[in-house]
Amino acid sequence: MQSQIRITIAICTYNRASYLKDTLDDLGMQTADPAQFELLVVNNNSKDGTETVCEIFKKTHPEINFKSVKEQNQGLSYARNRAAKEAGSSVLIYIDDDVNLPENYVQTAIDYVEKRPSTLCAGGRIFVSFDDEENTDWIPKELMPMFGLHDLGDDNRIYPPTNFPRGGNMMIRKTVFDAFGYFDTTLGRTGKELLGSEEKAFFERIRKNGVELHYWADMELTHRIGYRRLEKEYLEKQSVGIGKSERLRLDGQPVELAKKFGIELIKLVWSLVLSAGYYLSGNSKAARFILQFRIWVLQGFLSGYKSD
Repeated sequence: MQSQIRITIAICTYNRASYLKDTLDDLGMQTADPAQFELLVVNNNSKDGTETVCEIFKKTHPEINFKSVKEQNQGLSYARNRAAKEAGSSVLIYIDDDVNLPENYVQTAIDYVEKRPSTLCAGGRIFVSFDDEENTDWIPKELMPMFGLHDLGDDNRIYPPTNFPRGGNMMIRKTVFDAFGYFDTTLGRTGKELLGSEEKAFFERIRKNGVELHYWADMELTHRIGYRRLEKEYLEKQSVGIGKSERLRLDGQPVELAKKFGIELIKLVWSLVLSAGYYLSGNSKAARFILQFRIWVLQGFLSGYKSD
């Protein structure tokens, strides 16, 4: 059976047992031949019922190649790197632990990687679903990407230089890791620390080495956003983390750091313009949030700079 495995669906998780269960349930109802894929869960020291969720899934879906491992080093990048080393196939499809999947998701992935053997990295389409859909009118459309939205349209294409695949739905062949290394473990979320930029740094590195990044329109899933992620404390921590992560990503690159600081100032000015537009349209909550977000990001960027 192992020799037939075409792809590995890798899920890195930390204290998200209830969401993970729903994601695994979707994966348990796929139309693809179970012999052609494996599911790999990397448990990054979860303290909730994650192990139990995995045990139950394995017992109730004996037809699926399923493996769960624990990564002791805390951090999303450590977990993703562990997945790359544990995968039983030559192709990894990374998805988040809080996504909903159409029943043809895995078959679509298998078809794509087999028809495009020269495509080394690809990013799929990510839609967003809020558990509290009725109270999200204060979220500006310009900030939906911070909740995972990733949609470059209906057609497959090469990513433009300023864009790249997102970790919630991305394909990477193991040969890429062998040639260019793994995710930077100084970047990315670590426990409750909401850092990021590990995907950006990884794909910038391999792009500089001539690897094309492909946008994969038909590879769709939906990212779920729970109530807690809409609380002010979480939004502030996430926004500040974005700024800190960019500062950390550019550590030791003074010219690039200065450029990024200038870009952040330009974005702040543009946020003022967008905020005014939302005020004029009557959406004062969106107006305040889009400006507050940019201030938090700049705050994180500057605090990271001062910490050296």
